[in-house]
Amino acid sequence: MGEEIITGILVPMQQEIELILHHMHVENIVEAGSRKFYVGAIQGKRCVVSLSRIGKVASSVTAAVMIERFGVGRIIVTGVAGGLTDDVKIGDIVVATSSVQHDMDCRPIFPQFEIPLLDVVTFKCDKKMVDDAYASCSTFIQNELYDFVSREELQSLHIQQPAIHKGLLVSGDQFIGTMPQYEKIRRELPAAIFVEMEGAAVAQVCYEYNVPLVVVRSISDKANAIAHIDFNRYIENVAKYYTWGLIEGMMK
Repeated sequence: MGEEIITGILVPMQQEIELILHHMHVENIVEAGSRKFYVGAIQGKRCVVSLSRIGKVASSVTAAVMIERFGVGRIIVTGVAGGLTDDVKIGDIVVATSSVQHDMDCRPIFPQFEIPLLDVVTFKCDKKMVDDAYASCSTFIQNELYDFVSREELQSLHIQQPAIHKGLLVSGDQFIGTMPQYEKIRRELPAAIFVEMEGAAVAQVCYEYNVPLVVVRSISDKANAIAHIDFNRYIENVAKYYTWGLIEGMMK
């Protein structure tokens, strides 16, 4: 038997981390870099949980501290994101198979999207973690969702039957909420199915440390200024339960 792998869990929203901590056996709270790291276990499995903070730099620092100080052997990034395609709807779940930093552009010195000195454009997520995340989310949607969220609440947020997707994530230090931003990403990275502000940056950290990663998000908006909902209501009443369902399933 090898040494147990410690899972690092990064979430950006206070509501989501509070629900995770409610179910977690917290043994210790360590402060580092103006951050709190909750050390303990979920489903009997060792883990470290922290707010990722918002944006590429903040989330990358959090991930690096998790790896360096706590020795996590894999990282899960979760939260909410904007959908980029017609079939990715509000209330759906997306599992990243790979990621790109859509705002990385060092032309003409390096090709667009390439990370300088790494010769990498696309960071792949760990296949087993992707499969486990997809299975965990499927189980939650099929068997547990309505124990946490009423059908009436989902309908009031215009969520029908949530679906789960796998595909390319793009991340950048911009909130994507206008048609010009949306169209630029769709034109330059047509394979992308969802967008947020942390996952691809954490993926770069994990790549450099050789730590497996998966990024899983629920869709809170369509990233195009057309189909927005009450964001805070969605986080409080829906998204945080998606997050817990994913984490519970992956830690079993």
